[in-house]
Amino acid sequence: MIRVVLAVLLTVALLAAVTPAVDEGRETRTAIHLDRATDRIERAARSLRAHEDPTPPGVGGARRLVSVRLPERSWTAVDASLWIDGERDLIGYRLGDGPPHRTRVRGLDLQTPDGSVVFEGSGRRRLVLSLVRSDGVGVVVTRG
Repeated sequence: MIRVVLAVLLTVALLAAVTPAVDEGRETRTAIHLDRATDRIERAARSLRAHEDPTPPGVGGARRLVSVRLPERSWTAVDASLWIDGERDLIGYRLGDGPPHRTRVRGLDLQTPDGSVVFEGSGRRRLVLSLVRSDGVGVVVTRG
């Protein structure tokens, strides 16, 4: 009987010691994944600006499709949300209930005509980036 109690106590102690490391690993893994996603969005927008000509609003033109997968909460990932704020040229994400992580995208003049694009919850999402002429200047327009 004493062996069983000692085994249970040892198991609980080991789990208590390992849980913070597991949580930190989940957050780090998810942050790396979302850093890569924000890099892909920025590279697609820069590619449009560098290699394509802008079109007037309402006219189909060059575009880039970026697929983003938000992870489901599990032993290896935390809940996350991804957002693009065209007013401030920001792409960012939030891990769980933590503080937002922001990336300022310089020189792209991102525009989100329907307000900020926000992806919440797990699953695969698609982002459409197109180059549109607005006031004589090429502007990357993002739509979710």
